[in-house]
Amino acid sequence: MDTETGATVSRGDRHAALTELVATFRVTAQSELVDLLADRGIDVTQATVSRDLEQLGIGKLRGADGVVSYVLPDRTGLAQLLRQFVTDISSSGNLAVLRTPPAAASTVASAIDAAGVPDVLATLQGDDTVLVVSREPATGRDVAANLARLKTPTIPSSRVASQPHLEEQPS
Repeated sequence: MDTETGATVSRGDRHAALTELVATFRVTAQSELVDLLADRGIDVTQATVSRDLEQLGIGKLRGADGVVSYVLPDRTGLAQLLRQFVTDISSSGNLAVLRTPPAAASTVASAIDAAGVPDVLATLQGDDTVLVVSREPATGRDVAANLARLKTPTIPSSRVASQPHLEEQPS
């Protein structure tokens, strides 16, 4: 229900709001989602949020800093994985090189493969490094720049400041 107008908010609108919130903020608990939805005028219970998360396929992952937070299952989820696990992005020739904490490279490489990132021919990962091979005529620098753009949060700083109980995704 929209608390300002008294109108009922559709499940689709609620799902869209949840998806945006999880993609935008580093959310670690369902109670935070209930509060964020309430800030948007959507009054729901934690049980409803729990059901919605399951229907949307939103899960939790532990980031490089050890914090467990919600992640999306799609390309936006790739952006979250990049923010959580990639500590450095560089390039050389036709390669983009991503550094991760130990044992995280496989997760990042699989997400890049599944997301169909433009200009990516293939990925190869070790324990803490992902090599991303660019498809000609793109260069490793082009792919690295594209991945860096995905990794960088796009939320305005004024919105983050208005939600002091949440952390912005680390860059």
